[in-house]
Amino acid sequence: MSPGLLAALLPLIPHTDPMGWYSIVILLVAIGGTSAYALKREALFRRKGDGARGWSTSVISYGLITLALVLALPAQPEIAMAVTMVIAFGDGSATMAGMLVRGRRLPWNRDKSWAGLAGFLLCAIPLATLAYWAEARPGVALSLACACVAPAVLMAALAESLPVRINDNIRVGVTAGLTLLVTHAMFVGW
Repeated sequence: MSPGLLAALLPLIPHTDPMGWYSIVILLVAIGGTSAYALKREALFRRKGDGARGWSTSVISYGLITLALVLALPAQPEIAMAVTMVIAFGDGSATMAGMLVRGRRLPWNRDKSWAGLAGFLLCAIPLATLAYWAEARPGVALSLACACVAPAVLMAALAESLPVRINDNIRVGVTAGLTLLVTHAMFVGW
């Protein structure tokens, strides 16, 4: 969940809109540095049962998805920051809630629970909404930020719950990113 702090800190760092090259370099260094640290110290972070390959794919995909969105949409960093929050706190909260509550299993994936799905939604919607709202320039109402983010979180939560072999950071990040692009275009425009 710690890479989600990047999305929380970006609004506090002065930067232009669209993001200038120096801001993108700072993000590149921050994301690259935290990714390199996580890869080097994987024993501190990796969950039991995750292989080294799964761990490195998770770490690398996290950074690549965030950077791809920042580079592709320098005038809309709120999209990248919201997606980063969804990956960080949605997926992480689903794991924690599923392990702690252990409720009924999802009918389409017996390895996942309704508690995990609820944890994903309850944590990611407010945090990703706040990240989007804080970074949006010009500013948007909190309700508009939520209207853009909530469908993306729902779709990402459903993608995370599917019984497929694709790494969940990739599924969650790509799904949240694509959905957020659509909702942003619908509600905010370009």
